[in-house]
Amino acid sequence: MSSTSAEQRRRVSSPPVAGGRRWVHGLTLQRAAIVFLALVSFPFLTGFGDTPGARNRRGNAHYRANEYDEALTEYRSGQVVAPELEELAFNAGNALFRMEEFDSALREYLNAAASFDDDLSALSYYNAGNAQLSAGDLKAAMELFKQSLRRNADDLDAKYNLEVALALLNERENRQQSDQEQGDDQKQGDDQKQGDDQSEEKRDESGEDQKQQDEKREGEDSQEKQNDEDREQNEGGEQDRDDRSGEENESGSEEDQQEKASASPQGEGEQDETAMSQEDAERLLDAIDRGERELLAELRAARARKREKVDKDW
Repeated sequence: MSSTSAEQRRRVSSPPVAGGRRWVHGLTLQRAAIVFLALVSFPFLTGFGDTPGARNRRGNAHYRANEYDEALTEYRSGQVVAPELEELAFNAGNALFRMEEFDSALREYLNAAASFDDDLSALSYYNAGNAQLSAGDLKAAMELFKQSLRRNADDLDAKYNLEVALALLNERENRQQSDQEQGDDQKQGDDQKQGDDQSEEKRDESGEDQKQQDEKREGEDSQEKQNDEDREQNEGGEQDRDDRSGEENESGSEEDQQEKASASPQGEGEQDETAMSQEDAERLLDAIDRGERELLAELRAARARKREKVDKDW
């Protein structure tokens, strides 16, 4: 428990009522007489010699010795024979409080708070507020402290614990608000980070798509370049073949022309230009014959002259 919790228990740790001095002072004269007659006559009415007062006193002794289980047993036994006594409920609540059974203690305190004795009622509400404060129900504790002050406005302990409950409540609400703001900031940061991640992912996807498109365009350009080179190569090969074929055709044409020239000494044009008549041809042949005949005649004459000269030398 914290220091505030220890302060809350200060009133609870005081001697319990119902047999203690505070309880006697809290009763009116008429109320005290009724309780006295009930306690005195009870053994004769029930046949038991152990009165609720005696059990209450034994319970108080155990309580002061910090023997809260034994004290509660005595208070419960007294409640069995005198359940109407609010003092036994108050003392049982004190034992349960020390055992940190706050819910059970609260029920006993509220039973005792129904007493017509304002002092006992105020003290019961005060300890009920302590039970709620220890259980963490700050708003309920504040309301119970207020109930205590309505019956005893001079109770400084009730005022102090009311302020403690209010301060704890404000601290809790501020902490919750801070946690909420921190959670909102964290959520906003997470959302921002998620948005940034998504944007980055989209940029990466866009970059990847752009890269794929660039690679696709490069591939298309490369393919187109390859196709152009293939077309140029094919066109060059065809041109070479055409050139070779042309050269061969020209060569063949020249050879054909030469062959034709060889086969035909004169072309048609030349034949037309150099064509001779039959008479011209005959005259040419006659000239040739005459020339040959003259040449032969000269040769014979030369040989004759030679022979003649030799003959002359001899």
